[in-house]
Amino acid sequence: MGNKKKSKKAILVLPVEIIIEILLKLPVISLLRCKSVCESWYSLISDRHFIKRHYSLSSTNINCEHHRLITIPWEQRNNLNSFPLSDLMLDINNVLELDNPLQRTQPRDLSIVGCCNGLICLFLNNDDDYNLFIYNPSTRIWNGLPFRRRKSRRGWHARYSFGYDESSDDYKVVEMSSNFEAEFKTDSRVHIYSVKTGNWKRLGDCSHAIHSNGHGKFSNGALHWLTYESLGSSFTQRIVSLDLEKETYGEVLQPEYDEGDKTLGLGVLGERLCVLCNYRESHADVWVMKVYGVKDSWSKLVSIPCQTDLGMHYISMPLCISNDGKVLLGNWWK
Repeated sequence: MGNKKKSKKAILVLPVEIIIEILLKLPVISLLRCKSVCESWYSLISDRHFIKRHYSLSSTNINCEHHRLITIPWEQRNNLNSFPLSDLMLDINNVLELDNPLQRTQPRDLSIVGCCNGLICLFLNNDDDYNLFIYNPSTRIWNGLPFRRRKSRRGWHARYSFGYDESSDDYKVVEMSSNFEAEFKTDSRVHIYSVKTGNWKRLGDCSHAIHSNGHGKFSNGALHWLTYESLGSSFTQRIVSLDLEKETYGEVLQPEYDEGDKTLGLGVLGERLCVLCNYRESHADVWVMKVYGVKDSWSKLVSIPCQTDLGMHYISMPLCISNDGKVLLGNWWK
């Protein structure tokens, strides 16, 4: 009998570096499926360094392909709706209702505290308790934070903020309580929660009253708030910061606004701190700080006219500004 040659199929094995580069370009939903391929892929995709690289690449996509706007509908305060930013910029109402851990049969007062690195901090106000959650809308994974028991004080209201301390690779939630029956004359009492340690701790008081409607805005490793300071019959506003690494307070100097009656709003565009200066029923200027901490780096990005015929007596903080100059606004007055 002649020797029979056994044919062998060549198995193509890609270098690990190429596999990583391919996986980094996939959307999250595809990565979740890839975790089931083998143990090595599961470990790779679950690695914190890989997650950080994937988020960094997707967040800098200039076409907003992976960017989504997440909102809470007024009629269903326990739901989360997600909109692709690329669709909204083209006036396409492609809404997706997210599965989330806070959906209940009875309505609840749910609010978004802040977002950072693809994670969202949610605050749920029940009749009997207060709850904070950190939620990943891509993976649907969530973690509840332990409730910080506090004494009930008349007139005192707590506001929460969410940020990331890169030096310790730790996410932190800040609770700032102020007495709004004291005519802006009281300090704000501050507690901070570390996700890494799982504990709350008391910080030194902030010597300003924080705006009652504002959660802190995270930018450049710090949280920022608009504060009020009484000056006799009037008041002035400041931008107060809290460095999450050093856990120290500071102040960000503001741009030189135009003269006239105005109100200020604080926000973040991209990763830059911004201020919205509203001149009632006239226009609003959007200022962006190009170099953090440098007053002269404030630049007026855009001036937006009010459209009173559309019910816009004030302009809301821009949600997004595209490279071709389109400005996406949320109109809360219609």
